[in-house]
Amino acid sequence: MGAGIIVIGNEVLSGKVTDINSTWLMAQFHDLGMPVERVSIIPDDIAVIAEEVRRFSGQFDVVLTTGGVGPTHDDVTFAAIAQSFDKELVANAELEAIIREHIPAGSASGYLRMAKLPEGTHLLYNPGLPFPVTRVENVYVMPGEPTVLRKKFLAIRETFRQAPFVVNRAFLRVDEGEIAERLDRLQSKHPQVEIGSYPVYDNHNYKVQVTFEAKNEVWVESAFHEFLQEFRPEDIWKTE
Repeated sequence: MGAGIIVIGNEVLSGKVTDINSTWLMAQFHDLGMPVERVSIIPDDIAVIAEEVRRFSGQFDVVLTTGGVGPTHDDVTFAAIAQSFDKELVANAELEAIIREHIPAGSASGYLRMAKLPEGTHLLYNPGLPFPVTRVENVYVMPGEPTVLRKKFLAIRETFRQAPFVVNRAFLRVDEGEIAERLDRLQSKHPQVEIGSYPVYDNHNYKVQVTFEAKNEVWVESAFHEFLQEFRPEDIWKTE
């Protein structure tokens, strides 16, 4: 079932802030062998967030949200997730103590609203993190600030490791249109291998990159070898 990523924030939808979290997370998940099935960008709206989290939670093994977990009025992610799972939003004494320990007394009151979590929220600790990662059911709730998000994700990264993807690549000096029928035929013959074709227009070495990907090395090698047999050596810039 893989993973789903939900990016939360009006600032992303308006273009005021560029989302770099989802692309980084997709690369991380792929490296871990966890397929990302969908990415959604939604506003800071409790009803919208609640519905999207409920839907993603039922469709995917892992859901990861980014954004909406700070101390301000538009940080409504936890309230929405509580609604998603029909849970009460309650003060978490454990997280309150951590906030009081790390935040100056004069500022702590504003940040204590971040300790109101859906009932049953799991706090995931790591020696390198002052604040734990929060998980509600199969939903991991992350901040939107990229530096903090990356630290938190890397702390729990191995939780998501699966069998790795095997990827072979061919960089060809022919136009994509010339190989379209071959790819159609090959994909039908090897449905268990994901075949991708990606043209480039500003590279003097090759015109199209073709990838063969699956979790079974034998499948990938078989389809890849068959594909390469259809080209002259001079048509192939390199393979990986």
